[in-house]
Amino acid sequence: MADFAAETMKDPRGYLTVEEVKRLLDSTTNLRDLLILQLLYRCGRRVSEVLLLKKEDILWDDKKIIFNILKRKRPVKELKPVDDSTMKLLDLYINGNVSLRGIRKKMSGNLLFPITRQYVFKMMRKVGKRAGITRVGDKGLHPHHLRHSFAVHQVRNNIKNMDDLRQLQMYMGHANLSTTAHYMQYSSDDLRGIVDGMWGKKEKK
Repeated sequence: MADFAAETMKDPRGYLTVEEVKRLLDSTTNLRDLLILQLLYRCGRRVSEVLLLKKEDILWDDKKIIFNILKRKRPVKELKPVDDSTMKLLDLYINGNVSLRGIRKKMSGNLLFPITRQYVFKMMRKVGKRAGITRVGDKGLHPHHLRHSFAVHQVRNNIKNMDDLRQLQMYMGHANLSTTAHYMQYSSDDLRGIVDGMWGKKEKK
């Protein structure tokens, strides 16, 4: 299955609302699945980037994670800040004495999630069915919808100028600013004007 690493969100309805994301997370049945979905959404990551995570990639004191960001088919290691809630879930998952359905007490090897991408796709569909979310826009529920949702919610709540947009570009690992700017259609009219002006200047040159 494709990871949609370089795709922009072509469907204008191809994202989840904040309430739908909450319903999805609340519908998980074990800590591992919850953590995977939360990393996909709150960190705006791709499935492959989450499944490559190792124990040593977690920088506890700095509250950051080293992700292997996919750029031109070669992963590049980059530090990304992580919210407190996700860090607490990581601590519980790695260091806590938990025994929930679907979770092994001891992880095999050094990977945090020794599972396949296919498992994540199937798991998300099952979780979505429990949450009453089977389709997003014109497609069936897919893990990449969480990455799109992260970008849309960031644009609506935290992007105030072009510097913020470039920071979002760096955080998401987009090779081109135009990929990140695509999400600006969900921002206020004033902010969309900033981006339109930027592309307009380029076209005149």
